[in-house]
Amino acid sequence: MNLRKFLFENEAVEGINSPADYLYTRILRFNLDFIRTWPRKELGEPENLAFTVFMQYFYLILNIVTVMGSTSYIVVRGSELSFIEAGLMYLIFLIGIVDTLTVVCLTFSEKFRVLAKDFLTKTHLFYYKDRSKHAMEIHKKIHLISHLFSLWILFQMLSGLSLFNIIPMYSNLAAGKYRKGGLQNSTFEHSLYYLYPFNTSTDITGYIIACILHWIISYLCSCWFCIINLFLSLLVFNLWGHFKILISTLNEFPRPSSKSVDTQESPYKYTEEELIEVAEKLKDCINYHREIKIFTNRMSDVFGPMLFIYYAFHQASGCLLLLECSQMTARALMRYLPLTIIMLQQLIQLSVIFELVGTESEKLKDAVYGVPWDCMDTKNRKVVMFFLMNVQEPVHVKAMGLANVGVTTMASILKTSLSYFTFLLSQTKEE
Repeated sequence: MNLRKFLFENEAVEGINSPADYLYTRILRFNLDFIRTWPRKELGEPENLAFTVFMQYFYLILNIVTVMGSTSYIVVRGSELSFIEAGLMYLIFLIGIVDTLTVVCLTFSEKFRVLAKDFLTKTHLFYYKDRSKHAMEIHKKIHLISHLFSLWILFQMLSGLSLFNIIPMYSNLAAGKYRKGGLQNSTFEHSLYYLYPFNTSTDITGYIIACILHWIISYLCSCWFCIINLFLSLLVFNLWGHFKILISTLNEFPRPSSKSVDTQESPYKYTEEELIEVAEKLKDCINYHREIKIFTNRMSDVFGPMLFIYYAFHQASGCLLLLECSQMTARALMRYLPLTIIMLQQLIQLSVIFELVGTESEKLKDAVYGVPWDCMDTKNRKVVMFFLMNVQEPVHVKAMGLANVGVTTMASILKTSLSYFTFLLSQTKEE
């Protein structure tokens, strides 16, 4: 039994009533609920409002404290840091800034919660699968992609945060620092460095407490990075599916069944009854296209600031990580190479996924022009012309209305990061 058949047999057996019942949505819900970003109230789910508000402000304060802690550590001990440690501290500072702004832009955003609710109750392909046979096939395809992609993101998240925390623990173990008297004149290596009010460098109790805190903070950071990206990706997959359904509907537009003897230029014409059906079909396609555009614009409005911040972070962190890896030492590569690969992969992955929407929407103008408009009356031809004008510009999600989110912006970021990296590398060699 293949995976696709297994998924949909389970759907029939378990009685899936909404997208919230799918496994990948349950994965999304668990992690978003942990960071108090899941739209419980909007979906009518039971919620302790006081606890939710408390946790939201707790996460905001936690992020502010971590930013202040990393900044204080850089100020107080900056002169003592090695090149590898300094790079890590600046990266921690950048991640803290991104997480704080993500909490402000999304966790406290009513628009985000309403958008998530509308996606799960109206816009998901689950509610469009019965439009046609082809719509059902597209729904199954997107469902399978969403399922596999969610498992992949979950694997990335868990493996990334595990490697990030286990590598310094292994370094301490390999150096014998866990043995009695193993520290001598050295200190414990950490995954994160903050200016704690207790000793985490040489005291084993302080080290253990710091390790526990670092695992928790790493998981929260992973949720704000990976799970928010997962939710964005699921939105884009469904938008891609909507465009495919619309294009399929246009490609299968009904042709005239009668032959006219009034003109030789266009021998086939719609009958009066068929013209009524054609008008309804065109109206349905135009309304469908308008719904897709409205939802895409809402996505740009909600996620635009976060995507702008996200791309700015990758611009800065990309050259920093490459600079650290350029040392080509075992310690630098073990610490930074996995992180560099994960970060670049996240950037490329999200940009390519967003490019699906623009690429698919570009096909719309050919699909609309392919409608048998020459067989219609004047009124319906004007409607087709109006529709054709509306689909000329491809649909894109924009980062604060400044740049399309896709491979072009991604390529520009990678090119600029490499340029900065080359410049910083040359300056480092001169010093």
